[in-house]
Amino acid sequence: MMVRYTHMNESSPELFETPVTLEAEAVDPIREAARELEPQMREWYADFHTDPELGGEEFRTAEQIKHFLEEEEIEVLGEGIGGTGIVAVVRGTNHDTTVALRADMDALPIQEIDTHAIRSQTPGVMHACGHDAHTAGLMGGAKILQSLAKEGNLTGDVLLLFQPSEEKSHQKESGAVKMVRYLEQHKLRDNIDAFLGLHVYREKERGVVLLKDGVQSASSGEVDITLKAPSGHIKNAYDQPNLHMIFSEVTTRLSELFRPLAENNEALVASARTTYQGTAYNVLPTEAESTWVVRIASPLYKDISQDIVHKMQEIVQEVVEKQKGSEKIEVTLQRRPGYRPIIHRDPQVIARASDAARAVIPGCEISEEMTLGGEDFSFYLEELRGKEIPGAFLMVGAANTEEGIPRGPHHTPDFEIDQSVLVDLAALHVSFALRTLNNKESH
Repeated sequence: MMVRYTHMNESSPELFETPVTLEAEAVDPIREAARELEPQMREWYADFHTDPELGGEEFRTAEQIKHFLEEEEIEVLGEGIGGTGIVAVVRGTNHDTTVALRADMDALPIQEIDTHAIRSQTPGVMHACGHDAHTAGLMGGAKILQSLAKEGNLTGDVLLLFQPSEEKSHQKESGAVKMVRYLEQHKLRDNIDAFLGLHVYREKERGVVLLKDGVQSASSGEVDITLKAPSGHIKNAYDQPNLHMIFSEVTTRLSELFRPLAENNEALVASARTTYQGTAYNVLPTEAESTWVVRIASPLYKDISQDIVHKMQEIVQEVVEKQKGSEKIEVTLQRRPGYRPIIHRDPQVIARASDAARAVIPGCEISEEMTLGGEDFSFYLEELRGKEIPGAFLMVGAANTEEGIPRGPHHTPDFEIDQSVLVDLAALHVSFALRTLNNKESH
């Protein structure tokens, strides 16, 4: 693969056959370089997709990434972060400027349907959110950036973060928290000028990119409602505390109360699961726990979350107090804060990311839609010890209805993307990195 690139303030034809700049019409070589890598990125994607690993268990995935980095002579700064995370760097000519690019690696505990041409070979585990594509796309971008660096045409450093456990399906602590901790401990946060995160989004067609100032995605936390009551024979189901009946009413009332918030895209409060302790069909359960997801699309998410929990407590107590033997029922609500909302705080970085997307994605449409999906990329953009790193998180359309890849939700057994989106991801990583480095250089 040959990559040619000229600094935006230079006129030397040394690096492209025709001198170019990073104006919109001149970024085609970046996309073309990514297109050349598409077959290899598809191979990486297929490898990760057929052999998925849950968060904190991405040992083979990390091994494959490390092998790639060593082949490309890309310096590995740290490995085994949070168990499997990797931080590497593509060294440029100026070490005073740094861009950080992140991809998550983990899969989900879901059984994939058996009709996909490329499908998981691990029972009960699949990449149902596109993290396999994120990893393959960043590897492609890293290969292009390393080619530029070897030619002496990368004006700053580019950190590559391959992050574990975004979904927290196996580990309780977010992978991003562990990566941030590593960056801080090794003083790597000090020089980062901008962070970029990309996420495929099959709810939108190829070419559509979600990106906006302010809140891009919601906070994500949980509330556990636990009820304990005396057990008994099923024949007494209407005469003594019945946790099945209590949770049925609680779920209905809370859903009716909070549904308008979801319909207005303001917040999501929804039951994720309810479990009952007890093994016999004719025995009333002694304990039950219901987990509710709470996602809030506001910088004031902490205050709003507290208000939501207070309303949940009121309704649970009202329902319990109506039951016969309510004095025997023990009620506990536990709030787990989870992820913060992704908040874009630097309009210049968002404009740069928007320009990068329009330059390398044909017919790119920027949508300012906010999603209620939670993402731990938020931790990279939060202030820590007096430093707040500006960044951008882009949701990149990955459906292609014309090619038989329909739009649909994530975290489903039939999750599938147009694999050509790997070209978009790799090119976006490179375009954003170059624009950021050259913007600092020009100043």
